[in-house]
Amino acid sequence: MSGVKQKAEPGTLYVVATPLGNLRDITLRALDILESVDIIAAEDTRTTLKLLNAYQIKGPKLVPYHEHNEKEKASLLIEKLLAGQSVALVSEAGTPGISDPGAYLIRLAHEKGLKVRPVPGPSAISTALGVSGLNLKNGFIFLGFLPSKRGERQKLLQQLKNEKRPFLCYEAPHRLKAMLKDALKILGPRRIFVAREMTKKFEEYFWTDLPSLLEKVKDNNPRGEFTLIIEGAPEKLTRQINPEERLRVFLNQGLSLKEAVKLVAEETDISRKEIYPLALKIRDSLLKKP
Repeated sequence: MSGVKQKAEPGTLYVVATPLGNLRDITLRALDILESVDIIAAEDTRTTLKLLNAYQIKGPKLVPYHEHNEKEKASLLIEKLLAGQSVALVSEAGTPGISDPGAYLIRLAHEKGLKVRPVPGPSAISTALGVSGLNLKNGFIFLGFLPSKRGERQKLLQQLKNEKRPFLCYEAPHRLKAMLKDALKILGPRRIFVAREMTKKFEEYFWTDLPSLLEKVKDNNPRGEFTLIIEGAPEKLTRQINPEERLRVFLNQGLSLKEAVKLVAEETDISRKEIYPLALKIRDSLLKKP
């Protein structure tokens, strides 16, 4: 691809990634687009203005575009795009449309047949995963911000209890303690990777476990935005156990069919529904023995 300076094309929506904290993390192409578009739709105009001033960019009209005015402003921006103007969508930090406003506008632009172009760059997801050292060959799960309501949050964590892949989430400082309490209660003492204030002055990255992190923050007020990666459920060594052999042992010991099935399910992580027919077959074979 050419390294020539790029100018925004008419009637195009650009989804522009901006720095997480350090303003030097902006890409050259992002600067080209921000300088040449007609309109910049910004989640936080104050933050975006600091970025523009740092690189002496003047001219594009700044339009507030956040969760409270998203649908109203989206219609206005679509009108501008259809009229041939170019628009850059930026969030407060990172890549728009990922746990930030933007997805609605992007979807609407696609529906109207408008050109939507990415201008890739910083992302909290890839940044945190990249410095975690996790082996991601089997993938990971991204949860965004966990539900603020305790019941909904606990329900989600319960659904993830047996998930083997690591899961990543964002958390606000004022909700961190409550989230960690729920996670420890439901998931147990898992290891957790903490990325806080990424690329900013007081950034920190470290591995710990849920009990230790909860202990660390319980008596103080944590600051900054947190990106957390919780390890998936540990592989049980007992998964190597042959369920048929274990059922025979338990049934020979005089345990009831129900008790034997329950124990083997706990040892192997195989559902009782799957084990029950095998248990019936083994019990019948044992009863036929002289």
